[in-house]
Amino acid sequence: MSIGRTTQQSSRAEGQPKRIPVGQRDVLTAPKNPGYVRRFVNAEPGRIERFQAAGYRIVEDEPIGDPALGAGTPIGSSANKHVGGGQRAVLMEIQEDWYNEDQLAKAAKIKALEDTIQSDVDQESKGLTKQLGGKPLAGISISRQ
Repeated sequence: MSIGRTTQQSSRAEGQPKRIPVGQRDVLTAPKNPGYVRRFVNAEPGRIERFQAAGYRIVEDEPIGDPALGAGTPIGSSANKHVGGGQRAVLMEIQEDWYNEDQLAKAAKIKALEDTIQSDVDQESKGLTKQLGGKPLAGISISRQ
């Protein structure tokens, strides 16, 4: 029994579209817009409105996804794509400077939390070191890169 294909079977019929392996598809892509940061937002109740309140706008009439996979279907004129499970994602964008401000604010919150954790670990470590008769604790460390 032969597992391989014959040359005749493996050759593509003229006019047949090129096969794209599943792992090489780029479904959620969109052209860049200078000065803006884009992202796909799931069209769940209230979610689009939350993003709009934060400064995002819906991108209109923009081709999205790998053209070989078929274009996204418009809801009105918004650029959106089916993302599975009955869900659609809408392409939205925000001004780059606003995006950067938001990222800095998120980073500051994370740093404050990490500082609190580090302080708690330092305090706990000091207490445990005293309990161990002043011997240093092995293997406990928190570092920031």
